[in-house]
Amino acid sequence: MSRGVRPAVVLSVAALVLGGWITVVPFDRPLPGGAPFSLEATPAVGCRTPLLGMLGDDRPAAEVFTTPRPKIGDPTVMRSIDCTARARFRVALGGVLLVAGLVGLAASRSRSSTTPSGESSVP
Repeated sequence: MSRGVRPAVVLSVAALVLGGWITVVPFDRPLPGGAPFSLEATPAVGCRTPLLGMLGDDRPAAEVFTTPRPKIGDPTVMRSIDCTARARFRVALGGVLLVAGLVGLAASRSRSSTTPSGESSVP
């Protein structure tokens, strides 16, 4: 008789997927000042993937406007943003979620291999 998918298994798989995504996918950091190269763009700079960013000095640079509401011809400066600390945080958070997902899957697998009386279902 099939009981369907247990909520613990669904949460464990969700934690694995979310932890992997947080650990591997590159992210953006907001820039101080105006938008780079465009008046309509959100002012952000792309950082490397957290796995690479935490190992080295990840400091991307972008040209930003110095005025809050930039107009064409306003002065710009080069700004660099430190992504290393945020990358370390993302790797730590993703690692915790990955471990929690693995523990949840292992616990649900061990519970499903035993019968309710505590005896192994495999002869």
